[in-house]
Amino acid sequence: MSEGSGGPWTSPGAQISAQPSDRRHAESADPGQDARRFPMFPAERAERGVELVSRLAGPAVFFLALGGIVWLLVK
Repeated sequence: MSEGSGGPWTSPGAQISAQPSDRRHAESADPGQDARRFPMFPAERAERGVELVSRLAGPAVFFLALGGIVWLLVK
């Protein structure tokens, strides 16, 4: 498929009328429009959260398993 063909469902001469989302937001006529939207959730913050959860999950599973074994032996 050649670059810019638009995919298999469009004819070769069809023009795509949608703008990329980053250009659409950059060309916004109302400067206050972006203030009304929710801010994007930063990917770095999500990555730090996933790292934190994964660092805590390993020891938590270890101590739960150890506690379960001790509970079975004492019972």
